[in-house]
Amino acid sequence: MAPNLSRCATLCLLSTTFISCYYAGIAAQDRPERSAAGPPTATDVVVRTEPWHLVHIPDPVARRATIAALETTSTRLANAGCRNILTDFEDRAGRSLAERLSDTGVDIQSYVAMVTFMDDTRNRQCSSGILAFTVPGSRVVRVCVDELKRIQREEAPEYLVAVFIHEILHTLGLGEAPPSSREITARVRARCG
Repeated sequence: MAPNLSRCATLCLLSTTFISCYYAGIAAQDRPERSAAGPPTATDVVVRTEPWHLVHIPDPVARRATIAALETTSTRLANAGCRNILTDFEDRAGRSLAERLSDTGVDIQSYVAMVTFMDDTRNRQCSSGILAFTVPGSRVVRVCVDELKRIQREEAPEYLVAVFIHEILHTLGLGEAPPSSREITARVRARCG
């Protein structure tokens, strides 16, 4: 160490060096190994993506259950028979939900990934025992985490998937009453299993 540096300056220098080395080590772990034969190529870049980045549920159990249900929802909606649910219902203006989806310019699997699912357990609607809710046309589905975890404990993932598809229909503009919430979920279960 240089004799002219104060104790504080020396500690700052050591801290900066340590932090730089630490983050360089982390960055090296994220890079794939390359041969020493040349500069990095485009395939050397690691890109990490989170397919369900719009799931904002801090509780780890509820988050995993939500993601698992969304993956199943997306898979089910890939099936033409299940996807017909989009022609079973209309928005308040009389347009089919399939038309509304078409306006977004994406397929249903991509659309599902564009919907935000967030914990709203403190909302008074959650005290009524519902699992999830949204406003027709909104791409934000509010999840009652306590109810979601209760359903998960009862091992009722099919019901969870049906409710998520039901809420996806609302995000595409489906109103309620009429049809009733039970009627929507029953139709989803009949079409999508």
